[in-house]
Amino acid sequence: MNSLLDALDAHATNCPDALCVRWESGRAPARELTWAQVREQAGRAAGFWAEHGVGRGDVVVLVGTHHLDFYACWLGALWVGAVPTVLAEPSVRIDREVYFSRLAALVERIDARALALDPSIELGAAWPPARLRASYSQVAAATSAVPPRVSPRPDEVMVLQHSSGTTGLQKGVMLSHGAVLRHAEAYAASAGLRSSDIVATWLPLYHDMGFIACFVTPLILGASVIWLSPFEWVANPGLLLTSIGRARATHVWLPNFAFAFLATRVRAARGAFDLSSLHAVVNCSEPVTAEAMEAFSKRFAADGLRPGVLQACYAMAENVFAVTTSSGARGPTRRRVLRTTWVERHVAQAAPGNASDEQTVLQVSSGRPIATCQVKIVDEGGTRVLAPTHAGRVLIRSPFLFGGYFRRDELDGSLFDAEGFYDTGDLGYLDEEGELFVTGRLKDLVIVGGRNLYPHDVEQLALEVEGVRPGRVVCFGVEVVGLGTEGLVMLLESDLPTESWRELERRMRGLVPSRLDVDLLDVKVVERGTLRKSTSGKLARGGNREWYLQGRFGTLPTAVKPA
Repeated sequence: MNSLLDALDAHATNCPDALCVRWESGRAPARELTWAQVREQAGRAAGFWAEHGVGRGDVVVLVGTHHLDFYACWLGALWVGAVPTVLAEPSVRIDREVYFSRLAALVERIDARALALDPSIELGAAWPPARLRASYSQVAAATSAVPPRVSPRPDEVMVLQHSSGTTGLQKGVMLSHGAVLRHAEAYAASAGLRSSDIVATWLPLYHDMGFIACFVTPLILGASVIWLSPFEWVANPGLLLTSIGRARATHVWLPNFAFAFLATRVRAARGAFDLSSLHAVVNCSEPVTAEAMEAFSKRFAADGLRPGVLQACYAMAENVFAVTTSSGARGPTRRRVLRTTWVERHVAQAAPGNASDEQTVLQVSSGRPIATCQVKIVDEGGTRVLAPTHAGRVLIRSPFLFGGYFRRDELDGSLFDAEGFYDTGDLGYLDEEGELFVTGRLKDLVIVGGRNLYPHDVEQLALEVEGVRPGRVVCFGVEVVGLGTEGLVMLLESDLPTESWRELERRMRGLVPSRLDVDLLDVKVVERGTLRKSTSGKLARGGNREWYLQGRFGTLPTAVKPA
């Protein structure tokens, strides 16, 4: 098998009438495609691209996901040797002029040859007239002759996976055909994925978890996918659980916040769903927390959710997707460590059995490296490999590591060390059994009075206080004028009446020093939906810091210099 399309051929030949994908909605009848239909539509779409001059090496931008014709558009681009890249659709929260100016700048930089759009998206005049533009429906319904299929080299770029962010989609990760196929093989072996599995998902495809775990990997393995709109899921999260039961789905991938979101937002009675078919609900894309997973497990135990189903994964687009994964009945390892040792020395020293909750920190692993992938932890200078339980920079090496950023040579100079390890920019440690615990981002570290603090640790404390919306807390550092150090700022969303916010702020100012021996420079409570999110739906520390310094959340302390 030299390409994903070879796998598609095999599925369409061996099981032509089996389900490839079913789109489900609470607002319209379900639609589905078999493997034979997907291959036939991909060929027609390839004819459209070829007829309009799109060929080998051309970049094709796709905007909008969870439309069934997306399959034909994306696969048809591969068919003619083009390089597809999926970008986020315009959000109702983002100014359309800002969105389209960023899109135009990115299109110019990557020299995209063509654009395919979900038919519901109105682009207006923003797309350069010299570049091809079409809707998914136009491409999939083409009647052009099916062209010969391009046979790619293993090292040839297959896709560009663009990084998400609040300031535009900036970095295109180049993934080769060989890397994507090798990753699918290694991940399937480590996570126990099979062609008989059924994936249920609402995840957008412009993020690597939705794109690789819930779209590309099932295409390669021959697994079926149940698709839901992310917008419908947010409004009615129980739709995912209903689909799992109806389809007897086996696998779901979710960011950490979604576990708490489902546990608190699903209003149906306990036992209303059938989750007994699930083999794995994988926590990925954010630091894994025991609190979110426990809340989910307890809430849906009566719905047939079996012990050991909850798993964890550490992943990034630069490695195609998975770096580590847990598996088996045990699930991810939980480690209770001494708080003082962790905060002061960043060493995960196991806590004695008689230690109180206030004296400890509960951490959850993301599993062990998947087959053929290696992880090492190094010191700040990157020269010394650290012992187990000592936190440092997380470096990875694998046969499916990316080849660099597309047309961003200025970013590629120091991506890898002398041994070929890539610096992920994440912080964490390996335990004595080789399991990885990811504890934060290097760039997110806050230095207060010479002490390094992980914002994630502070954010987790806030969730203990009643009135704080789960997963809607963000913490970061700002320069304190005249002191040569940083101050710690916390922003949080609450559904409490505004007259209760001052008391909530007071409780935060008391809790954080009592646990971490550091004061909060500022605390601001805001309404639901106020905090800034990235295109992947996660809270953006950098973006919220920017808004904070601009005064969008209220008056700044006198010690803080405005942006």
